[in-house]
Amino acid sequence: MKRINNKLFIISLFLLSASAQVYASGAKMPDIATAGDPTSNGTTPITPTPTPLPTSTPSPSPTPTPPVVTNPGGPYIEQIKTLAGNSTCANTSWAGRGKAPAGYIKGVTLSYARSLCRLKANSSLSKIMSAASSGNAAKDALAHYDSVFATLPISVAVAGQEPLRALYTLGLGLGMRESSGSFCEGYDRSAGSNRPSSAVEAGAFQTSYDSMTASPELSKLYAEYKATPERCFLDVFKQGTNCGTTSTLGSGEGAVYQKLNLSCPAFATEYAMTVLRILRGHYGPINRKEAQVIPACNQLLKSVQDLIDNDPYACKDIM
Repeated sequence: MKRINNKLFIISLFLLSASAQVYASGAKMPDIATAGDPTSNGTTPITPTPTPLPTSTPSPSPTPTPPVVTNPGGPYIEQIKTLAGNSTCANTSWAGRGKAPAGYIKGVTLSYARSLCRLKANSSLSKIMSAASSGNAAKDALAHYDSVFATLPISVAVAGQEPLRALYTLGLGLGMRESSGSFCEGYDRSAGSNRPSSAVEAGAFQTSYDSMTASPELSKLYAEYKATPERCFLDVFKQGTNCGTTSTLGSGEGAVYQKLNLSCPAFATEYAMTVLRILRGHYGPINRKEAQVIPACNQLLKSVQDLIDNDPYACKDIM
């Protein structure tokens, strides 16, 4: 028995030595993870090599960006002011009034640009201003002036940009008759002071608070400008105008309205243009057809229209 055990011991040593030599020669040890796995074929699983990431991500195509605004007024506002200042309209001598203050032509032109941008945004207010001539000459200034516009290369028969431009061309003439283009014109003293503040006119177009009942859009415009006085173009309208002391009449909301007309000429302009389309009887010079329609002013506004039509970023600056 002892002899058999010795033989088994010698055989075990031999087998252990042989195995060590095999694995030392480079043979791979069994994979413990697959040992006993009936599906394993005894070979090492192949792990797929991950696809390397690109060393750099392709840059997207550059997109157009608006110009950097370095002037507080914005580049498009400056362009429009230059167009207006260099125009034949600015050099026109108006009947009984002479030449308009430089700021009046520039300011009304900027207000037109803003109204045009409202039209592009499809605002409710712009739909009133840019509507086709209603044919109701008792209320609509464009209908009242139909025969005058028929002599110009401008149509008021179809809603859109042309009626809006015709409206502002007429509006320029209205402001010259009412105030000689002075944005800070106070109330009409010849009408007396014994009247409610709601009936007292103020500003370049001499509009009064009692006109606001003509449309809900007028109240919205009033609230809009009261909340954003920085959009009034006041510094533009001031050019060439000596206001002196301007007073209002009465108290209450009518007096507040007068003050806004005087301090926010952009509001006074867009408000008056709207009233012209729905309550033209508010303005004596319109009723008597004393407000001039100057072709050169239509041409100025057309050049502004072209600028805005051709540049998608212009309205961001103007609004």
